[in-house]
Amino acid sequence: MLKLVDFLVLEQKDVLDRWFDLILGTYAENTAVLWKKQKDPFANPVRHKFETGMRGIILALAACGEKMPDVAVFTPLLDEIVRVRAVQDFTPSQATAFVFLLKKAVREALWGQITEHDLYVELLALESSIDVLALFAFDIYCQCREKIVELRINQIRKQYDRLLKRANLLCDSPAEGEEP
Repeated sequence: MLKLVDFLVLEQKDVLDRWFDLILGTYAENTAVLWKKQKDPFANPVRHKFETGMRGIILALAACGEKMPDVAVFTPLLDEIVRVRAVQDFTPSQATAFVFLLKKAVREALWGQITEHDLYVELLALESSIDVLALFAFDIYCQCREKIVELRINQIRKQYDRLLKRANLLCDSPAEGEEP
C-alpha cells in the first residue's frame, strides 16, 4: 500500500510546479512572469536556487517519513530560498511564508490520492513537519538579517574611519607659509 510520501515522490513535478507558482504569487507580476519564463539557470539564478532548494526539501521530507525533520538536513535546502528572500522587500513573516505554501501545493497536487487511499493522518504528519520547516526557515532568516546588519555597521565604520583620517590629515598639515 502506498503512503503519502510515496505519492509525494511520484508526483514531485506537479507538487514542485504548484509550489513554485504559489511562491511566484508573492512577487510583483512582472518579476513572476520573468522568473516563470526564463528557465536557464545562468540567466535566472534565483529560479535555479529556488528549484534546487524546493526539490531537495520535498525529497528530504519524503525520506523523513513520519519522523520530525532534522535541522542539519533541511537548513542547507531552506537556505537556498531564505537567503534570497531575506534581502528582498519582505517582512519576516512574508519571507518565510513560502514554506507554508508547500501545504497548499501538496493538497492541490495530491488530494485525489489522499482521499482515495485515506491518507489524512499522514497528511497531518506531513503538515506538522512542514510547520517545523517554517521554524527552521525563520531561524535562517534571522541569521541572514543579522549578517546584513553586521555588514552595514562595518561599512559605516569604515566610512567613518576614512572621514576621521581625512579630517586628521587636514588638521595635521601645516598652514600655508608655515614651516613644517
